[in-house]
Amino acid sequence: MSEPANAWLIDGDSALKRRVRIEVIGKTFLLYEQQWRSEAYFFGDLVYRGKEGESHVFGLEDDIKARPQWKLGFKGEIPPALSTLLPKPKQPLLSNIGMLIIAFLCLAIVYFAAS
Repeated sequence: MSEPANAWLIDGDSALKRRVRIEVIGKTFLLYEQQWRSEAYFFGDLVYRGKEGESHVFGLEDDIKARPQWKLGFKGEIPPALSTLLPKPKQPLLSNIGMLIIAFLCLAIVYFAAS
């Protein structure tokens, strides 16, 4: 099964964003580009790294492969055929408003402790 080119890859070597095609073989996948093919990766080795702009970004679990620095992204929505195989996107524990409240609480603690 091949997916359309809404997927991109940034590898740890060149740091260039390239469009790739994904081919799923059982519980593994391969990434294809012009005249290049990656090694096979397991979907279970991927972790959700968050959103970058309009893209959902995945990476390899740390210490599983020699080069965990690459990022695999899907612009827009994740294709339905892949959404069941990829790790589920997680919402952040603290939103921006939560971080702002914590910052004000810390500021208040420092202010009242100094006086």
